[in-house]
Amino acid sequence: METLVLGTSVLGYLVMGSLVVGTLVMVTLVIGTLVMSTLVTDICDGYLSDEYPADGYYENRFFITSYGGLYISDVQKEDALSTYRCITKHKYSGETRQSNGARLSVSDPAESIPTMLDSFQSREVRAGRLVELPCIASGYPNPAIRWLKDGRPLPADGRWAKRITGLSIADLRVEDSGTYICEVTNTFGSAEVTGTLTVIDPLRVTLTPKKLKTGIGSTVILSCALSGSPEYVIRWYRNTDLVVVDDFISIRGISNETLLITAAQKSHSGAYQCFATRKSQTAQDFSIITLEDGTPRIVSSFSEKVVNPGEQFSLMCAAKGAPPPTVTWALDDEPIPRDNGHRTNQYTMSDGTTVSHMNVTSPQIKDGGVYRCTARNSVGSAEYQARINVRGPPSIRAMKNITAVAGRDTFINCRVIGYPYYSIKWYKDSLLLPDNHRQVVFENGTLKLMDVQKGMDEGEYLCSVLIQPQLSISQSVHVTVKVPPLIQPFEFPPASIGQLLYIPCVVSSGDMPIHITWRKDGHVILSGSGVTIESKEFMSSLQISSVSLKHNGNYTCIASNAAATVSRERQLIVRGSGNPQQYHPIPLTGRIQILPNSSLLIRHVLEEDIGYYLCQASNGVGTDISKSMFLTVKSK
Repeated sequence: METLVLGTSVLGYLVMGSLVVGTLVMVTLVIGTLVMSTLVTDICDGYLSDEYPADGYYENRFFITSYGGLYISDVQKEDALSTYRCITKHKYSGETRQSNGARLSVSDPAESIPTMLDSFQSREVRAGRLVELPCIASGYPNPAIRWLKDGRPLPADGRWAKRITGLSIADLRVEDSGTYICEVTNTFGSAEVTGTLTVIDPLRVTLTPKKLKTGIGSTVILSCALSGSPEYVIRWYRNTDLVVVDDFISIRGISNETLLITAAQKSHSGAYQCFATRKSQTAQDFSIITLEDGTPRIVSSFSEKVVNPGEQFSLMCAAKGAPPPTVTWALDDEPIPRDNGHRTNQYTMSDGTTVSHMNVTSPQIKDGGVYRCTARNSVGSAEYQARINVRGPPSIRAMKNITAVAGRDTFINCRVIGYPYYSIKWYKDSLLLPDNHRQVVFENGTLKLMDVQKGMDEGEYLCSVLIQPQLSISQSVHVTVKVPPLIQPFEFPPASIGQLLYIPCVVSSGDMPIHITWRKDGHVILSGSGVTIESKEFMSSLQISSVSLKHNGNYTCIASNAAATVSRERQLIVRGSGNPQQYHPIPLTGRIQILPNSSLLIRHVLEEDIGYYLCQASNGVGTDISKSMFLTVKSK
């Protein structure tokens, strides 16, 4: 049998909606000789995979390989009478293209030594796929072909098939990697070629946790585990944007496989992706992170009681929050010492509830007072308090001065110990409290000041305890009121590309000194690259010299002083020329199509196609994400 190879030449593949197909080359043939042209198979493979099986298609004397080569066996003179064409079909759009025709020239054979016409030097293929290692030689009589792997004959395995085109290996495994030798021999001599086959496992990425709901201020750790191909590169994305390392976010590990977010903010919520790439391989996995207000709340607590000296008692406090809070205990505003008489234990239940117990084994008079449990996490705190009275002669512990924050509530405990007593009363400027609707005196002797005001609530307060009908004891405490910053409302006006933008953040009240900073999408803004921050005692301005689409986002002005830290957030929406916010559905025609992979294909681009295009994606899990792009069309 005499064999001939006719190859196609495909010069390109689909790139940004453009298809470039090369011409079919003319091949000169000699009867009994194998001839093959240079072959690139990107496009032909897309066509053949729809029409022919993975290991090729054979009909009569014509064999079409899975990579687009045409082989003709037992070449006849009449084969030179036909015209041969390569037809390509686009994988996604279905568009077909046909090359120009080629003719064969067939002549009588002549005796010759084997000459290699087609072979391979190195090939890297993923496990599980099929590979064809070409080995084509000319010579008359037809050369005999023998294959060796790592210097030994090929193993007996149904996955291996010797064809007229070379060696075919199906369902590749890592152990198929090695050095392959193709030896060709006839009566006039021999030739051989050596090539290396490397079989690699496909990249697999697993990102954990898959879904996480936690509280603002917590620590978030995402771990990207990879298997398969070595020498990969990892990149992290959030809502399709490349993750940028800053004061909150760090990327760690030898291969950048860990993403760490400390003191996470609301803006850190979103869909996170870990992308791994190695040459042409890409794999990814995603995780949905939701950050919510995880401020602790007390869900179960203890009641007031009276005990005798030496009578053991236990107090329980349970709290929830995200992340789970830690509970601490105080007695009359003082931390409770850890000793043999005071023991605490704490544990977290499966539902995230933190349970803490305070056990007092042999209480004395000094162990009486207002017990407070405080639950804290990285988001905030919550507290509960109640009085535990230990019988004995009453007295009042020394009172410590208090600093209150204007606009918030403050509790002042009368630090009385011993029991019984007749009553606890509070005075300010010799007036019995309460003297207005913002003051409440509880039966346990605690004074609550609601919505504290600097001018009205600052000053000396006197706690008076009636221990006998005509005998009282008292202690005084000074309350200082600090005023937190108050940021005046501001808005971002509609901005167009190229405009100058000036936004002032003004603090209208608050104790000095006041420190003001700006953040964009949770990241600190520093002056530079066309952005200027100017700050004075009670004002800070954000200036952008030339607005562009990259300035879209949420901007936060943060003001802090000794009393508190406050913020105000607003969104900046940048419009391009032609008002890109007024998007409308794209009419789909034969020229404009949406491909199965959601790409937009525009054929034969016209000047009318200039403008902004918006791609919006939704999966029903988190908020929709979108990207806008501007298409510029240049004349030839």
